[in-house]
Amino acid sequence: MSVLTFNTDELKGLVEELAAASRYSPTMEDLFNETLYPDGIMRDKQGQTEAEIEAQGGLFWPSSDYIDRNLIRPSLILVGDQGVYLITNADVTGAPASRGTVAYAEGCKPGRDAASYDNKVAMWGGDDGSVAIPPGWAESAMSMGHKQFRIRLSGDRIE
Repeated sequence: MSVLTFNTDELKGLVEELAAASRYSPTMEDLFNETLYPDGIMRDKQGQTEAEIEAQGGLFWPSSDYIDRNLIRPSLILVGDQGVYLITNADVTGAPASRGTVAYAEGCKPGRDAASYDNKVAMWGGDDGSVAIPPGWAESAMSMGHKQFRIRLSGDRIE
């Protein structure tokens, strides 16, 4: 099990951004959530269903174009790529770094932490990816006055 540690001061901007946003972008989990599609059927960019694509021998990837955006809920997105960090799914202009809404896990910020990628691999694994987590987790840590917010990662769980 790995434990990612974030400074709660760095999370304030993320929580505030989610609270101020009126729309949210779909997360990776949302893409595969059939209940977010008006007819309950996931579709690819061309409007084809998974069954149609597979019948043609293709690989299916759902498109967010067909999701009912009113059903998307605010989320923190835990990302592992060159480092490990949290961003939001707020549908706002500009990249998270330009808005100041990126919070890096301790030891996992490229340019600041010399071993950021090695730390990322040790805690997250070698593959890149993302997972949505409830903003209430961070809000709870902040409201209790904690200086750190920790996320535990295991093979099949995030807590």
